[in-house]
Amino acid sequence: MLIAELEDQLVDAKNVERGRPFVCPGCHLPVRLRRGSRVQPYFAHLPGALCPLQNEAESQQHVQGKRQLMTFFAAWGQPELERILPKIQQRADVWLVRKQPIALEFQCSPISRAEVASRTAGYRQLGVYPMWLLGKRYAKQRLTWRTLDRFASWLPGWGLCLLFWDVETCLLRVDHHLCQVATGQFSWGTSYLRDVTDLQSRSGVYLATPRPNLLAFRRQLTADLQRESAGLRDVQEAVYLSGHHLAGFPEQLATMAVTPPGFGKGLLLWRVVMTAWLFQTKQFDEQEVHRLSRAALILIGGQLQAVRFNVAPALQRAETTLLQDWVRLGKLERRSQGWQVVGQPQWTADLAAYLVRSAHGSRRGSKW
Repeated sequence: MLIAELEDQLVDAKNVERGRPFVCPGCHLPVRLRRGSRVQPYFAHLPGALCPLQNEAESQQHVQGKRQLMTFFAAWGQPELERILPKIQQRADVWLVRKQPIALEFQCSPISRAEVASRTAGYRQLGVYPMWLLGKRYAKQRLTWRTLDRFASWLPGWGLCLLFWDVETCLLRVDHHLCQVATGQFSWGTSYLRDVTDLQSRSGVYLATPRPNLLAFRRQLTADLQRESAGLRDVQEAVYLSGHHLAGFPEQLATMAVTPPGFGKGLLLWRVVMTAWLFQTKQFDEQEVHRLSRAALILIGGQLQAVRFNVAPALQRAETTLLQDWVRLGKLERRSQGWQVVGQPQWTADLAAYLVRSAHGSRRGSKW
């Protein structure tokens, strides 16, 4: 904490000396000034203090980063350190005074999804735009849904983004146009900015994604099934019950489309499951498509809602595209009450699929 209260006035830790009766502006409990030759000045609660506004331990990265961000974002509005928001019991690391205020949250330590969602919702309740910037710990990690789910948000010109602040270089790293290719891998571009005005005057370059390698994808599916990879056996079970093998999906399902993160093991696998399910019946309506679509998304490990973005619109587009593809290929016909199945997609009975069936059958005496 960089700001404390002294005799009813807010004071900055860098401008005061020890020995004064400092109190926390949020809970009004005593705080102690800490400083040293290698430590930037900050205030700390006394041991055992229960302050509702304490969020994360004040690492030196966090202390230093907040001051740097205050300078970096000054062009966007008058900056204030650690603005207290009593109505929602929160304290913004940096507050930018403007028509729509911006709260900068510099996150250096682990934090639960529930806490991120709660703090984000609190800012939205006040009409404040929350901007999460991640520290060194997150910058070094491999990108996963866990991070995207908590912190990714949309920025004009940059698409879906993650923002990272580097205390050592004072650079803003923007991982932009975050998306998921059809075979499930995440894709994005990365830009480094030295001036906040670049965030508005520039836009990130979108990286085109290559066409999926179907043979490699089939082989990977087969290998994963042989290893009994987590979650994939359930997908294979669902497809098998419609009379097919997962690795033998129709080639027409290949797509270069990308989706927002949230499609679990990827759009292609979702299209495979949906095709297996839809063509089990003679006809189906829009309500049934929506029901199966969400069930397929869950089956492949997907999520409809992140803290800051929604996957549902992309899922609806995927439904529309899949149906249009099979209509174009002459396997479905649009009717007034929905769709009529007029042909069956051709599934591939390849050697890999046969080997998987044989391996499971001999080992378990099962239906494989």
